[in-house]
Amino acid sequence: LRCISPNLREDKQVVMKAITTTPEALQFAQGGLNQDPECLKHSGIWDLKQMMPTRSEKVTLSVKFSLAEGSSPYATMFVLAMNSDNFLGQFRTYNPNAYEKDSCDPAFTDFKHPCRG
Repeated sequence: LRCISPNLREDKQVVMKAITTTPEALQFAQGGLNQDPECLKHSGIWDLKQMMPTRSEKVTLSVKFSLAEGSSPYATMFVLAMNSDNFLGQFRTYNPNAYEKDSCDPAFTDFKHPCRG
């Protein structure tokens, strides 16, 4: 995806095809597709197995955002490896890269916001 024209990076079919073989290429998708739930699931970043873990322990990843064009793909590659690991894949894991970062509430980042506590 990195080497194709911007209008193709906004084409969901092109993005889905690219992430089939190279999931970390999702960081080069444009038009919001790098955070699109269907694309995240298809790439394996948002692993549906995590919804039904076999272990009760939970894991929270503290990682930099890795789905922006200028980001390192390391966090994405780590999550993909973790999800496919026989042992580590058993845990319910929170990966902040797999969830929407926007809010229509301008006070969302305010520590006094009622949803932050």
